[in-house]
Amino acid sequence: MLRKSDTSATASTHWFRKLGIVMVMAVALALAGASSGLGGADTGEMHLEAAVHREIVLGDLKGAMEQYRAVLAQSGKSRAIAARALFGIGQCQEKSGRRNEARTTYTRLVNEYSDQPETVARARAQLAGWEDPLPGPRNLKFEQGVPGKVPPGWFVPALPKDADYLAELRRKGCRSESGCAVVLVPANAPSAFGNLMQSFSAAAYAGKTVRLRAWLRLESSDPGDRAQMWLSVDRANRQKGSNIVDRPVLSAEWTRCEIVSPIERDATFINFGVSSVGRGRVWVDGVSFEVIPKQ
Repeated sequence: MLRKSDTSATASTHWFRKLGIVMVMAVALALAGASSGLGGADTGEMHLEAAVHREIVLGDLKGAMEQYRAVLAQSGKSRAIAARALFGIGQCQEKSGRRNEARTTYTRLVNEYSDQPETVARARAQLAGWEDPLPGPRNLKFEQGVPGKVPPGWFVPALPKDADYLAELRRKGCRSESGCAVVLVPANAPSAFGNLMQSFSAAAYAGKTVRLRAWLRLESSDPGDRAQMWLSVDRANRQKGSNIVDRPVLSAEWTRCEIVSPIERDATFINFGVSSVGRGRVWVDGVSFEVIPKQ
């Protein structure tokens, strides 16, 4: 459930789902153009972004995996796009409970794409994370990391070649003294949508109720820009889990956001993040994630 159960929250969730449909339609048009001799590298990027959106926001792991495989099957794709598509397949396999298959996919990525160090590092991190019995959220206060780079523990899905193109750690302009992050959507980005997120095992939280909090503010460049915090849960056997989007933040002032949600007993992964919709900049600070004790 949301901290505030109102129509705006329901509308926001519906808007997020519509965004996925729009992205898929855009990709279909781009692919149609590619078949006529148009598109190229930008088409592969758009197709990859649509697959990530389907996986993360819509929770359609089967459909996302099909789109990732379609990217791998495209001729003329760059090795950077191929590596990221392979990583996406591993993520979908892992979230579906097919860990052995995911391990094989990540291992293939590490062995065959050593020239793509950022994506390989993410695959190695996934493999290493399985050794931790209770992995969970990291670096919520943004204390770790180098300014101008994506903060450790967080990642940007559907990355272009330079990860820091879409999100970066800041030490100035923050609400707190430890640090904060900014989600960017540059004017020449393939789509007007940015996302900074974390994904981790739900083992320590299954059957419990959690609370996600953060402070957000928006530097808008257009009336349609917005900032939004979200949380989703992946469940075993591809069952539908929680998928909650908090009310949009439209203010340049720091705004407290909160999501409270039960975690299903068969939950496999918890995902949460902050999205920038439009061409504005979204600042995020003071993130917390905790289990709410039973009364």
